[in-house]
Amino acid sequence: MSFRHDKSYQFEVGLPDVSMSDWNGPSPYSDAGMMRGLHLASESVLRLATQTHNAVARGDTVGAEVARVSLEKQLALATCLIDELLLNGTDQPTTH
Repeated sequence: MSFRHDKSYQFEVGLPDVSMSDWNGPSPYSDAGMMRGLHLASESVLRLATQTHNAVARGDTVGAEVARVSLEKQLALATCLIDELLLNGTDQPTTH
């Protein structure tokens, strides 16, 4: 049986979120470094969205809320990185 249907499965608290300091690229301001950061942030968004979905599906309100808050932060980071890459740091943000 998959964890999706296991009602006893709990949200994994304490997993690290990706942050700007997690980049292994050359310079955080280079395109290669920013692309690496975007890749890591995107993977984290996908993981957190899946965890949020699973928590909601099993009725874990606390787990869903914790995952949702983390997802919101990671999505904001990914959006900032996209803005930097596409707009070269100008003040015109991506429309949400």
